[in-house]
Amino acid sequence: MNYKELDILLKSAMSYSYSTDESLYKHFEQKFEKVPFQNDFLFVFHHDREFKNKNHMISLHQRMHGKVPNHIFHYIVMTYVYSGTLTMTVEDNTVTLSQGDMIIFDKHVPHSVEATGENDLGINIILNENYFSKKFINHLPNEQFTSQFMIELMNNQRTHNHYLHFYTKKDHLVHNCIQNILCEHYDSQMCSDDIIDNYIMILITHLVRKFQYNTNLSVQLFKNQQLLSEIIHYIQLHYQDGNLTTMCHQFGYDPSYTSKLIKQFSGKTFKQLVNEERMKKTMILLQNKELPIYEIAQEVGINNLTAFYKRFQEYSGYTPQEYRNKIE
Repeated sequence: MNYKELDILLKSAMSYSYSTDESLYKHFEQKFEKVPFQNDFLFVFHHDREFKNKNHMISLHQRMHGKVPNHIFHYIVMTYVYSGTLTMTVEDNTVTLSQGDMIIFDKHVPHSVEATGENDLGINIILNENYFSKKFINHLPNEQFTSQFMIELMNNQRTHNHYLHFYTKKDHLVHNCIQNILCEHYDSQMCSDDIIDNYIMILITHLVRKFQYNTNLSVQLFKNQQLLSEIIHYIQLHYQDGNLTTMCHQFGYDPSYTSKLIKQFSGKTFKQLVNEERMKKTMILLQNKELPIYEIAQEVGINNLTAFYKRFQEYSGYTPQEYRNKIE
């Protein structure tokens, strides 16, 4: 599918809903759980079965669509305005997105979407809860505020209520990424899902490095950002023998406070972050098929071979040898 064919498709009958506010509300009552929220109700959208072993779901917010009542997802949601405008209420804030704008919702953010007109078309990209941690964490600059928002997305330990609204209406790369994602989605071929994942990676990385945004996320949340960046950098350099107490002594940090900070921002302990860095290095070293596995274990700082095998299998789903065999 090329861009011209996509444009024709997105102007066809499939992009129109003609639903009313009342019919949508009744539909949601039949399909989703309804829970009390601020003297009203909100719907809890579940999509456990719809990912079908994918990292993403793609859907349209159609033209002539009735008002979507207050609801939450258990997943990260990205909405791009392909044409027209979309007006949303996020908790008590009214957010209006123009053509070309994008909004990213953290998990569990209550929001509603006003009824759309004939020219209003949105693209929803819903991401599996593990998507960011697997795809993006090694590609985002630690010093960026938006990068820290992405780190927050990966923290499964807390309920969040954050969003970022990007003003991207004049950016061709963003629009082309969306077009390419939709072309792969509507004309699916071999490896289309992987290609879509990579377009999403390009899209998010581009947003992080460049754009103005509006958010309800307090900058105060990241007052310890520099400290966290130093910790991550330390782990990258000292993953072989990384030790929380040693690190804290070197930088003059309080171990108890630092431990809580790491858990708060990453959802993981210092030891878990060190282990992840070791496993990433292991994957790289396994590409050298002549290097013995026991030497790789020692190289990444794990002298107990049984423990090394167990950790790697828990991290990757494969034994070291199985992972090496599947590398072309």
